[in-house]
Amino acid sequence: MSTRNPIYADNAATTQLDPAALDAMLPFLRDSYGNPSSLYSFSRSAKKALQEARNTIAECIGALPEEIIFTSGGSESDNWAIKNFAFATPQNKRQILTTPIEHHAILNSCAEAVRLFGCSTGCVAVDKFGTIDIDDFRAKLSENTAGVSIMLANNEVGTIQDIKTLAAIAHEHNILFHTDAVQAIGHIPVNVQELGVDMLSASAHKFNGPKGIGFLLAKRGTSLVSFVNGGQQEFARRAGTENVASIVGMATALKNNCSQMHENTLKLQKMETLFKEIISESISNVVFNGDPVNHLPGLISLSIPGASGESLLHILDLKGIAVSTGAACNSKDTEISHVLKAMNHPEDLAKGTLRVSFGKYNTLEDAEKMADAIIQCIRKVKIRKN
Repeated sequence: MSTRNPIYADNAATTQLDPAALDAMLPFLRDSYGNPSSLYSFSRSAKKALQEARNTIAECIGALPEEIIFTSGGSESDNWAIKNFAFATPQNKRQILTTPIEHHAILNSCAEAVRLFGCSTGCVAVDKFGTIDIDDFRAKLSENTAGVSIMLANNEVGTIQDIKTLAAIAHEHNILFHTDAVQAIGHIPVNVQELGVDMLSASAHKFNGPKGIGFLLAKRGTSLVSFVNGGQQEFARRAGTENVASIVGMATALKNNCSQMHENTLKLQKMETLFKEIISESISNVVFNGDPVNHLPGLISLSIPGASGESLLHILDLKGIAVSTGAACNSKDTEISHVLKAMNHPEDLAKGTLRVSFGKYNTLEDAEKMADAIIQCIRKVKIRKN
């Protein structure tokens, strides 16, 4: 039996579209539908909107407008960055250094770079919180390293990395640095000048924008080989008619999230605290995964020994509550999370994991109901076992 009002708490998978973003998109779906590359006056509004969106996004992350290249989303941006390491470097400098807790858009791109271009890969160790071992990072860098890709914030456990320090170390060796910031952009302050990265990936649907649109930041002066060939769009780096409506929606959503970030963070932290307090009072052996301090607000990975995360997910679904066991992209995989495995979680504990990710449209009441529902599910499971 489902609850009267369904509760969506899987915002790390995707987010509700910001109403303001939808309103901004509609004119370019309905009336101003001209191709921004065309020369006649009918297309001027689309061309202007494209440039204004680029300017807005650049301002939100401390970049230059010409450093923003629109893509179809985070996966494309990640693929482009990784394969650029292979394309844009000499044959004798083909190692790509990353971590075992990256999104599969990075890990699988690295595997393709190995298969197609003869690259090699290196993997930096993480601790039990999913935090990069900086000493191991230094040790793994070599004269053969073409580029480094380390995510800003983990999509399963929420741990935030010290990208500023890691990028600076890479640059000491003249090595390019990319960060997958898909889970972080719009939720924590991100300034690419302060981070010092050469490339950065982002996806609109993670920060209340539309699906199927994102961007790759390529710092001015960074060598970037075209990933899609054809026309001269996106500074002749990515061919194809731009998705103006979605780009406008992305810029609107990002601007709103950045301007409301402090307010949203406080709200999410209150929900997270309440949820954890209720859970901890009733489930004494619960384990909260990830860094307890440096993590994304509202993203909670919890493991319950002896429980089945997949079973809990389905029971909660019947109650009208949406959570996940980990990354939505990997939801069909019954193996334990590669992230938790890299953090040396015992298999029994990893299998009893749920990811609850609150968003700006959730409430304290949602957090309380979520916690109570999980507790009830655990009690039912234990009763059945007994």
